[in-house]
Amino acid sequence: MILNVFFFFFYSNIVLFYCMYRDIRFRIIPNKVLLGFFFLGSFLIFIEILHFYNNIIVFLIVKIWVFFFAFFLSFILFCLKLIGGSDGKLLIMLFLFNPIYYLNFQWLLLFFSILSLLYLIMGIISYLITHNLTNMNVYEMLFSENENFSIIQKIFIEIFYKFLDFSQLNKSTGEKYLLKSLILFYNNKTEKFQFLTQYRPPIVILIFFVYNFLIFNYLC
Repeated sequence: MILNVFFFFFYSNIVLFYCMYRDIRFRIIPNKVLLGFFFLGSFLIFIEILHFYNNIIVFLIVKIWVFFFAFFLSFILFCLKLIGGSDGKLLIMLFLFNPIYYLNFQWLLLFFSILSLLYLIMGIISYLITHNLTNMNVYEMLFSENENFSIIQKIFIEIFYKFLDFSQLNKSTGEKYLLKSLILFYNNKTEKFQFLTQYRPPIVILIFFVYNFLIFNYLC
């Protein structure tokens, strides 16, 4: 069992390192890459089954429960546009391969809580760096055009969304933005047309550090 856990942590970090490379270098993790890692990682589940052959029903129930719980939490983050589809598939795959003897559902919930908190902190830092008096009037125009926005929605938009100059549309900066509105806004302070976007940082970096931090603390 200990040897199986070692192989799992070793394999999971190989997956995370490669996915970090793809996400940072190309800003996309192809489905075929995740599918390949899934088939290779399936051998870990097979090896783990050998240790639970007397309780195979319990083993399958726990694995299915973990799958749906990880899917549910990943789907929530995906609907909030905090993670992409590839990030969600990566998270589900990692927790599906988790040795059930060492990891429990509280650990899984703690992982998603810390990941969301770090994403929020990252968004607040980005907000403090990029928001200033020259672009606040554009947010005011956006909110005036959408009077149904709640206070929470406005806070969410100001933290995680930003306005980019239309002239930057054809520039490749290595960063990934999700276009959130087809309407152009004229910023009369900068005298430039801007559109609303959501910055999509490489979430795999956060996944890697949170995952290994919790694993290290759990085993120690």
